[in-house]
Amino acid sequence: MEGKLSGEIASCYEKHIQEEVMPFWDARCIDKECGGYLTCFDRQGNLTDDKKYGWFQGRQLYVYALLYNKVEKRAEWLENARHGYEFLVKHVYAGNGRWNYMLDRRGRVLSGTVSIFSDFHIIQGVAEYLKIEVERTKEGMELLSECFDVMEQNMFDPEFKDIYENTWSPVFIWHDMYLTCLAATETCAEVLGLKRTQRLLGECVDKIENWFARDQYQVIFEAVTRDNDICLDTDKGRFVNPGHMHESAWFCIKAGEMLKDEEVVRRGVELARWANRVGKDREYGGIISYADALGKTPEPIDWFKETNSLWNEKVWWPNAEALAAYAIAYKSSGDVFYLEQFMEQHEYCRENFYDALYGEWYERLTYDAQVKNSDKGTPWKCAFHLVRALVFVWEAFKEMED
Repeated sequence: MEGKLSGEIASCYEKHIQEEVMPFWDARCIDKECGGYLTCFDRQGNLTDDKKYGWFQGRQLYVYALLYNKVEKRAEWLENARHGYEFLVKHVYAGNGRWNYMLDRRGRVLSGTVSIFSDFHIIQGVAEYLKIEVERTKEGMELLSECFDVMEQNMFDPEFKDIYENTWSPVFIWHDMYLTCLAATETCAEVLGLKRTQRLLGECVDKIENWFARDQYQVIFEAVTRDNDICLDTDKGRFVNPGHMHESAWFCIKAGEMLKDEEVVRRGVELARWANRVGKDREYGGIISYADALGKTPEPIDWFKETNSLWNEKVWWPNAEALAAYAIAYKSSGDVFYLEQFMEQHEYCRENFYDALYGEWYERLTYDAQVKNSDKGTPWKCAFHLVRALVFVWEAFKEMED
């Protein structure tokens, strides 16, 4: 790929981040009265819910720290990251390496340590924040170290049951636990070191690439049994999440690079192709919400059931994650297939998800790209998925430009 085209794409994404997405959040998500972040807004930016969801406090911290670390050393973004970190430590931390799930606006706990996903996202946010040298205190490093140890212990404990929004099962284990843990662990590795984190990195990669991913079906199953089997006679056992597949693909590529394991990288690139095969809507464009491994009409589970999601709707986060997966797979492999898929996905998202009037992206579209939910922040949506994907797309093409 010519450096000029890479540079044009990188510049496009830098502008999108700096001028079209982040101004929406910078203007309204900092709760100057009570601390932490406000994350639920309608299309125009009116506050719709003032509860503080622990995983979103961690995700928003991660976004501000990531922007500061990778895009621009902007003083406002550093201050916004510090603002969130202080609220998390003061109000959201439950002690003993765990984090609360939900608080009211003033920081009073409404729901405690019910979700390992709160732990994942907050730990990742703290780790990204502590990559900033001037913010890396002894107390912060001790907190991160303790939380990482507890997260690792819980991931290896088959009886650990605090896994909302999943449901613990004596039969199944869940793909999204391992992919989310992998992303958090990768960030921790950059702070705590590879030696400390390699065991958990390896466990997550192995589960994704060798347990949930099945060559016979060319999908990553969302659930496999604890004995490493698939269960095709149940809806849950056949359930496929293209958004998670795209995430896992680029997380595995990054893990392989960190571990200096070319086979892990190669497998991650292959998974991006699988994700495209099962997730791309070849008639209407974009990435569908969920699928059935055998091609049957899929039934929703967990988050998709809770949010009344239809299988062929286009939700913001799988469509953002696909951009990152294709950009990173192209950078890693040089295979023009991924560039072609990236450009198609880029056009779809630009034309349909981006709100040129108020900024940011719509929460979801119908199968044929009509706006179904125009909210910009919900109990499930904050800046995280979109901005993270945009930053890593920008970084991939920026590196190819050089």
